[in-house]
Amino acid sequence: MELTNSKRVLRSSSYVMIEQTAEEQEENDRRSGRALEKLNFIRQVRMKPEDVERAKAWTLRQLGAAENTWVEESFGRLIRIVGILHENEGKPVSNLALASLASPIPSRFLSDIAALMAERDDRGNLAFLVEAFKKRMKTAPVGQLHLERIEMYPVGVERGELMYTVPLAPKETVTISHKEWATTSEEYERIIQDYFESYSERGVAEKTDASISTENESKHASAFNFSAQVSGSYGPVSMTVATGLNNNAENRQVVKDSTQRAREVTEKASARTRQEHKVSFKLETKRGVEDSSFRTITNPHDDRALRIDYYRMMRKWRTDLFRYGLRLTFDIVIPNPGARLWALHRRVRELDERVRQPFVFTLKLDGLTEDNWKAEADKYGAVIEPPPPKSIPISITRSLQDPNGGMEIFEFAAPDGYRMDSSGVRIEGMWLGPDNPSLMFPPATSLQVSPYTVTSAEKGGTFTGSSTGSGSGKHGSFFMYYSKVNRVTITVGMGAVREQGTLEAWRTKGWTALRDTAFAKWQDEIARLQAERDRLWMELSGKDTLTLRRLEREELIRQTLHWIIGEQFDPAPSEVGKILKKLVEMEQHQLPDEMPNADAARQLSKDEWATAAGFGDIVKYLHHAVEWENLLYFLYPYFWGSDDMAREKMLFEHPDVNHRDFLRAGYARIVIPVRPGFEESFTNLINTGVFSDQDKTPYMTIAEEVANFARTNYASIPPANPEKHARPLLHPEQRKTWDTMQKVIKLIEDYYDTHRAYPADLSVLPGAPFQDAWNHDLVYKNPGSSHDYDLLSLGADHTAGGEGVNADMSAAATASLVASWFDYTPTSGIDIEIQNKFDEDEEG
Repeated sequence: MELTNSKRVLRSSSYVMIEQTAEEQEENDRRSGRALEKLNFIRQVRMKPEDVERAKAWTLRQLGAAENTWVEESFGRLIRIVGILHENEGKPVSNLALASLASPIPSRFLSDIAALMAERDDRGNLAFLVEAFKKRMKTAPVGQLHLERIEMYPVGVERGELMYTVPLAPKETVTISHKEWATTSEEYERIIQDYFESYSERGVAEKTDASISTENESKHASAFNFSAQVSGSYGPVSMTVATGLNNNAENRQVVKDSTQRAREVTEKASARTRQEHKVSFKLETKRGVEDSSFRTITNPHDDRALRIDYYRMMRKWRTDLFRYGLRLTFDIVIPNPGARLWALHRRVRELDERVRQPFVFTLKLDGLTEDNWKAEADKYGAVIEPPPPKSIPISITRSLQDPNGGMEIFEFAAPDGYRMDSSGVRIEGMWLGPDNPSLMFPPATSLQVSPYTVTSAEKGGTFTGSSTGSGSGKHGSFFMYYSKVNRVTITVGMGAVREQGTLEAWRTKGWTALRDTAFAKWQDEIARLQAERDRLWMELSGKDTLTLRRLEREELIRQTLHWIIGEQFDPAPSEVGKILKKLVEMEQHQLPDEMPNADAARQLSKDEWATAAGFGDIVKYLHHAVEWENLLYFLYPYFWGSDDMAREKMLFEHPDVNHRDFLRAGYARIVIPVRPGFEESFTNLINTGVFSDQDKTPYMTIAEEVANFARTNYASIPPANPEKHARPLLHPEQRKTWDTMQKVIKLIEDYYDTHRAYPADLSVLPGAPFQDAWNHDLVYKNPGSSHDYDLLSLGADHTAGGEGVNADMSAAATASLVASWFDYTPTSGIDIEIQNKFDEDEEG
């Protein structure tokens, strides 16, 4: 019995790369498209105007008089592009601005010119870039992502393998112990541990549950290879390469590859659960054990031997693989996907190194001199005293007014750090009285006298001179004599010279002040660095799993836009940034209503409003046109691109293993799923660089196929007809019938576009009547039971309901059943069978 109410659902997807045939590539190369890729190649090979002119001359010589209009036009466009890039070298030039020029240039034309450049002057890896560009042009820029789900539900219990046999002789009694447990290796347990997917959301699940084992097995497998990562709900991804843009025959191969991958995962999961589910039996020699896990068995026959066989009971699971959606995709490779986040981790490492560095004061003690002390003080921001002068003058001034005259002694005392120099005494003064002052100095005195007349009755003058004193060390003295004068005013000066220890004391004090200031600043800087490091580390390590996935997706979005549109694409242009900052400042510094011009200060100008709103339209389109929430990406190892970066990342660890792999990646391949309804406009943007869908590109057939699929699969609306939730496509007849139904659906939609109404019956459509693979007419109802119309095939028996080839198929089904198989997992049940060998022999 199928327990559909016990269904388990696992999400998965299948990514299909499309390689063009030689004919398709040649035909598509004559048409406009892939402008951004061509511009990126022109920038990569660094084409110069002289390179293009040289290639033009050589090409025209080879062509001779042949028709060369398209060659002239291509060279004209390329010369304009290269000229603009050359004139604006070092300045930003957006790829979007040049896309209209590059779009019509054939890719083979560009690769041939670059090959000529490589022959003349191989600039680095130019030949490799040419071959890579040819390979990229061979692969279609668009792909397909089939959205799938695996549904598993139990359908019964069956006898499994023989686990143990107990032979019993006549009248023999044995005691059997039975134990059962599940084991898991530590390595595998650590890989499948995921709190947000396997634990928190689902709770504790039985290890033998097929869906849990399958999901864990897929994670176990992806942990040891470079498989695709999905940032949304698509689940594990398988990859297939299809040849040809319009080759529908490849679709079945894609289904086979996806089915094989899904079956391999479920079969491994089933085998792992059987391996980990352990059962042991043991014969015990003692009797009378009261433990319920022991069982005593006795053979009641006197002349017959018995054999008791124990079988494992296995739960049978039905596994169905459904396809419920299709997305158009674009493929791009970006370097160092976690660059911005990795820079923060590098900053933490740099801060750790700086915090661990000891304090170093480079100025030596003898490096502080009288000549550089000012510069050193300014350098460290310190305030120190200037050096003591080499000598200081000490003066004593006295008035000599004793009418009888006498001797005058001048005694000098040197300040701390100085000693008196009595070898040079300075004398100066003035007198009032006779024509010459009656002054007597020591013999070595040199004196110059300058008399003058004060009044007719009074004389006077000035005098200066030099002499020597007496004394040394801290004290010095000088003496003189004078006779009767009216008044003498004299100043005697003696110098004090700096002792050697005084300079050393100043140097030590100043150097200490400089070092203390530098040390205090170093401590402040270390505290600031430590605070920055702690804050940054908390921001990096304090993120839960979902936040890390969101950060990774946002970085992938930013880098994808940068690399798919061009290096000059700026998600944060300065003119918009100024407006956003102004809005924040307006909110932060709210002006009161009564202030003059408050209303004007709280508003943007018309130009500012138009700039911000216009950029918002670009943001809205790019986020609506792409399913960024479901990015598919492949992380490539750390050693690609930079050896220095590789050595940094090689041993990097992070508690979240997925985030660790994201940060360590050297390159990443991004598969961008386009949101249904935006296939044509986004394809045109990538191919021509303009937001227009007027011109069909050679890859529009794939975009139209995706859009048609969306029209024929009505998500979230249950069908009213009696078939199951998905149309079966297990048999060749069913797949052939579905191909016919899809063509009919396209005709019905075209009829509606023309007449603005759905047809009353199918006979009005070209190609009618329409039959399924069993030659029965398709069932069409207008209006439908829950949709605009119903389109059905009632299977081989042409009767509602049925299984296998008799199952009904509806255009309104939410998914297609493309594969179905069975798996088995162990249960705790045991089946016992008693064999009597003698009875079998007698009957025989």
